Amino acid sequence: MELRNLKTFQTAAEFLNFTKAAEHLNFTQPTVTAQIQSLEQELNQQLFMRVGKKTYLTPAGKMLRKYTDQLFVIIEEIESSFAELGTPHGSLKIAAPEIYCTNYFPSLISEYLKTYPDVQVKLISCNSNEVIKGIETDLYDIGIIAGELSKSGIKNIFLEEEDLILVVSKRLYENYSTEQLLTEFPFIKYRIDGNFDALAKKYLHNSKFYPKKIIEFGSEEAIKRAVLNQTGIALLASNLVKKEIMNNELVPIRLTEENFTFKTSLIVLEEKANLVTFKSFCDVLQSLWSKSHKLE
Repeated sequence: MELRNLKTFQTAAEFLNFTKAAEHLNFTQPTVTAQIQSLEQELNQQLFMRVGKKTYLTPAGKMLRKYTDQLFVIIEEIESSFAELGTPHGSLKIAAPEIYCTNYFPSLISEYLKTYPDVQVKLISCNSNEVIKGIETDLYDIGIIAGELSKSGIKNIFLEEEDLILVVSKRLYENYSTEQLLTEFPFIKYRIDGNFDALAKKYLHNSKFYPKKIIEFGSEEAIKRAVLNQTGIALLASNLVKKEIMNNELVPIRLTEENFTFKTSLIVLEEKANLVTFKSFCDVLQSLWSKSHKLE
């Protein structure tokens, strides 16, 4: 049985009038009649009967209408499901350190949802090591980390490179010498070991700066707030303190001529990287990342 004949039958069964069915389908009435007759021959059953001027379904016609309605519901579901495969939909779990969740993702997610409103985005704040574990175990869909990751089965996408800057509050800078700042005030560092911490240790070693007092915090935002509150000095990413430096709230201290930079990367399982929803978000992230902290 041809689907077009079944569709013609379904329409004729709805209108119980071949002329109206033909108009609805943009067919000629003889075409409708011929397709119905073709079905009747295949099934060896009469599908319609006329009583006076009215047309009715026969018992066989009623049975066929039941199955035809079910068939086209299923066909519609199939078409809809396959159409969705080409359109971003569903949910995305994104994991990133707090610095990125606070300074980048509010504008990024807003821009993404303007284009893809059918995607539900869940943002989880955690350190880079936890992000990597979550991607490896498929707990998270997309991850943002400080540094880069070279691991089989995981795709690493470079997003940005930033300078590492030693900063102090404007008030402390104006009232103490650099030597006093380095010896009398605590060095505030990130608590979690990882790429950022390793780079910070390299900076301290190359600068021959060996702090006697150290305070540890669990996030870069907390470190920045502590420096602004004149608690001590700290190494922070340039984008995180750019506004405060421009506003003269923080002052950079240069201990070495060597530049220290670190990269930010997006990581995703290779098997997921080309799925339409994942790819759509990764594409937006890559195109807007360097601008996103400026949109806040």
